Amino acid sequence: MGFDRLNVMQEKMLETAVSGRNVLLLSPTGSGKTVAFLLPLLGDGASDMKALIIVPSRELAQQIGEVAKRLGLRCVLCYGGHDARIECQRIGALDNASRYVIVGTSGRLKDHIERKHLDAARFTHLVLDEYDKSLELGFEEEIRFITTRLSGVRQMLLTSATHAVPIAPWLRFAPYEQLDFTANAKSARNEGEKPRSASQLQVWQVKSPVADKLETLKSLLESLPDAQPVIVFSGYRESSERIAHYLQDEGIGCALYHGGLEQNLRDKAVIRLRTNTVRVMVATDLAARGLDIPEVGHIVHYHLPADVETFTHRNGRTARNGASGAAYLIVGPNEFLPDFIDQKTPFYAIGRNKKTAPTTPQEPSYTLVYIGRGKKEKISKGDIVGFFTKNGGISGEQIGRIDVMEHCAYCAISSEVVADVLAKVNGLKIKGEKTIYKIVSTN
Repeated sequence: MGFDRLNVMQEKMLETAVSGRNVLLLSPTGSGKTVAFLLPLLGDGASDMKALIIVPSRELAQQIGEVAKRLGLRCVLCYGGHDARIECQRIGALDNASRYVIVGTSGRLKDHIERKHLDAARFTHLVLDEYDKSLELGFEEEIRFITTRLSGVRQMLLTSATHAVPIAPWLRFAPYEQLDFTANAKSARNEGEKPRSASQLQVWQVKSPVADKLETLKSLLESLPDAQPVIVFSGYRESSERIAHYLQDEGIGCALYHGGLEQNLRDKAVIRLRTNTVRVMVATDLAARGLDIPEVGHIVHYHLPADVETFTHRNGRTARNGASGAAYLIVGPNEFLPDFIDQKTPFYAIGRNKKTAPTTPQEPSYTLVYIGRGKKEKISKGDIVGFFTKNGGISGEQIGRIDVMEHCAYCAISSEVVADVLAKVNGLKIKGEKTIYKIVSTN
């Protein structure tokens, strides 16, 4: 996975969890909690291990699923918006397996248990990832329904990126050991590294002269010192749409992400940011948890965060796993920094990185291409690279990130050659099947 060692938090979690004790892990966003609670599940390979991981969002489920598979854990995902029939088939295929994890949102998992698609009594381990968020979103009754049916669980692991939360008595979590790495982020990092707040994440204030912050946002984006991806956080769906439309009208390509969009549109927004085919994603706080896009270098708080948890999780989308990043709080004429933010936060001077008049932010050098075949049609990343290099006349260096979904795929191709490539492959078959190849609209 690219690690040469575990960080201090992961080592302590592994040491504590393999003892079989229940553990409450409190550690900052981006410190590696997913690896920390999955590693103990690997065990020694000799005994049965059937883990249920309950999460507050489908995005977090997808992220955990990716990490679990990279660690070699057999994994099934269950969440709303996903084909429940496919989930049932995959759950059924686990009947004779001795070791696996099922990751899901509480609503979908409850539905599978009620319909007897999923036998809750089979699980030996329970993980409640971002337990505080599940309670905040009102999922307590669903989680209670599930957990009271987990008669075979012998160990529970709870995680949160913020402060400790009240643990419901019906969880039967006691006794447990609490590992708290939130007070000093340095303890959750490798020895020799500086605290994240001091080195990896720089926080700035940006003054907006008027209440409508759109022009200030545009000027800020133009002023950023590099072309790293940016997430702009808004407090409301309608506002996020207004911001995205404004930026697009101003010639700044961006993606839109909020809970009112269909799952495939949210997936596409994330893919566009990951593949560097847009530089900016405008999002509500739905994107503040569960999204792991290491390339993100900047977070913009268009609307000031309502509480310290929101502030923490928004900022946690950058400066992940030791990388650096910056967060910008746009403050209107009648606004003040919340009490939980350092009142001495320095001001960011828009234009500090410009030698001339404002220009459009550097646009990504790749264009996202849609391919109408995916995993179900046995299409792999290697198939896509081979197809475009052989038939499109380009080199592998002109192909960026590739994401293969259930029935489609997305491939980033150098913007300089993409039109020529699509003209050459139009009508050609990939793995013997005709399909569609088209540029994904930036609107």
